Amino acid sequence: MSDEIPVTRLVVSDEEAERLRCVIRSASLMGGRVPSARVAIPDDAEALADLLRHESIGPKIYTMPDPINRETMSEFITDHLAQQVRGDGILFASFDREGRATAYFDVEVWPQWSIAKFGGAVRSERQGRGFGGLCGLAAVEWCFDVLGVARICETTAPDNQRSIALLARLGFRQLGRITSVRPNGTSRPSIYWEMERASWRGAAAPRSAVSAAIRPDDSLLA
Repeated sequence: MSDEIPVTRLVVSDEEAERLRCVIRSASLMGGRVPSARVAIPDDAEALADLLRHESIGPKIYTMPDPINRETMSEFITDHLAQQVRGDGILFASFDREGRATAYFDVEVWPQWSIAKFGGAVRSERQGRGFGGLCGLAAVEWCFDVLGVARICETTAPDNQRSIALLARLGFRQLGRITSVRPNGTSRPSIYWEMERASWRGAAAPRSAVSAAIRPDDSLLA
């Protein structure tokens, strides 16, 4: 992760920062549009590795370990459980009836500035069917409506047209370019985005635009 983000750093009260940490520490289910999503545990390592090792998913996500396997995903999950104890991060995952991971949601939080950043992906065979939009919408709603941060920041690779289009539909604004650092120390150029909670609450269009792309019978449990 780059020290350049978040760009907006408006200090909140100690009480508000601690409230955010308490919400993260006490969370177990994501709820909302993905009610099956729960906090990932070490026993989920192989299922998450199976989701993320596909060439169209994990290898393209700069926050992922390399290689992606049971061992590295177990470490990834354990690190996120430590983040949850501190109150500055959480990892959710959803599963189908066969126990396969269908999506993951990785939320990083800076409580002192009331700002969050989320990442995530859906299973490869579900791409292009509206699931990515549903998961992005679910993550925004969790950050704003459940956690209650003041703003969300995001980064995208300049050539990731799918993510760029989704963030634009959700109502995020581009604020420039930064350099994102991978876990192995290498870097990539990124577009930096932000959205304020006040803007989200005041605009129904982003939710409608994304929801319209999701068929009523689509389900992460299908």
